[in-house]
Formats: sequence, C-alpha cells, structure tokens
Amino acid sequence: MTTRNMEDYLEVIWNLQDKKGYVKAKDIAEKLEVSRPSVSEMIKKLSENEYIVYEKYGGIIFTGKGKKLAQEIKKRHTLLTEFLNIIGVDEQNAQTDACKLEHDVSPETITCLLEFVEFINLLPESSKWKENFQEYLEKRGLLERSSNKNKKL
Repeated sequence: MTTRNMEDYLEVIWNLQDKKGYVKAKDIAEKLEVSRPSVSEMIKKLSENEYIVYEKYGGIIFTGKGKKLAQEIKKRHTLLTEFLNIIGVDEQNAQTDACKLEHDVSPETITCLLEFVEFINLLPESSKWKENFQEYLEKRGLLERSSNKNKKL
C-alpha cells in the first residue's frame, strides 16, 4: 500500500527521468522543496517496497512494479488536468488541483473521467459545446473569479 507522499515521490521521479533521462536525490529534493535527508528516507522506503532500485551516489531506477505504478499516477494526473481544463479551470490551478485529487479518486471515477475526456476529444471541431460552456461560466461570473484568484497569487 502506498501513501500519498510515496506517490508524489514516484511521480516526481517519473517526471525527472522522462525529462533528464536520469534521477538523482538532489533533483528530487529541489523539485519537491524538501531536505536531502527527507529524500533519502523516502528513497529507502520506496526501495524497501520494491518500487525503485537505488545505488548510493548513483541514480534511481524503477523496478517493473514501480514503473507500472508511476505510469498509473502520471496517467491519473494528466487525465484530471485535462478534465479540469475542459470544464474551464486554468492550467495553473488544474495542475495544482490534479496533484491533490489524483490520490483520492477511485478507479471507477478515473475510468468514467477517461471515457468522458475521450468522448469530448472525439467530438468534431464544429461542435460548439465547449464555447457554449465557456459562455455559461462567464455569464455566471465563474471564469472571472478564477482569473481574479490567479491575479492575486
């Protein structure tokens, strides 16, 4: 059983490996804005749970089990971000909220969201539902509030 924190680390390791081709503990510490000892402790835990292989002063490599879980976490994050974008959430908030939601959404909900996103992406370009939904949000003042929140940040 993984914890929310373990999943965050696995996702960061996946993203770093995808971006740089390798992962070092210091990169994880920088990305998560945590101390190096915290990273070392989590690396040990992930290694004990057979999600990664880590050689001191070397890199971090996923095991088959770890790679599968990291891909699943990344897929949930991407799906939730895309869904939030579709319903009018700006990119920055969508990324932040997806990080929070990805740990708590049931597999059934993920499956339904995936089907919804795929359905929406299959609609012809001439479909006006997205524009109509954006207009609806604007009329209700919801897009303005979202934009104003970002300006205050």
